Amino acid sequence: MATKKTDARDQLDAGSSATSTEINTLVVKSLTNLEEKVEAIDWKLWEIYNIIKSYVENPSAPQPSQPSANATDVAQELAKLLGNSDSGEKKSVVKKLFG
Repeated sequence: MATKKTDARDQLDAGSSATSTEINTLVVKSLTNLEEKVEAIDWKLWEIYNIIKSYVENPSAPQPSQPSANATDVAQELAKLLGNSDSGEKKSVVKKLFG
C-alpha cells in the first residue's frame, strides 16, 4: 500500500493548518504594504505630472527654486545632526557610542 507524501504545499492547499492561517496573514499584510507604497508612488508621479503640465502651459510663470546654502551653514547643520557641536568638550568615539 502506497501512502501519499505530504509537503508544505499540500498543507497550504488544505487550508486547515495554523501555519496556513499565519502565512495568509503575512501575505495580506505584505500586499497591503505594497499597495500603500504603489499609491504613494502614484501620488508623487501625479504631483510631478502637474508641475510639468503647469510649466508647459505657462512657462513664463515663476518657478520654485532650491534655496542656496553656503558651506558654513551646511557644516553647522551636519555638526548638529551628528552631535559634533563645537560647544562643550570634545567626546571620543567610544564616549559617543557608549555614553
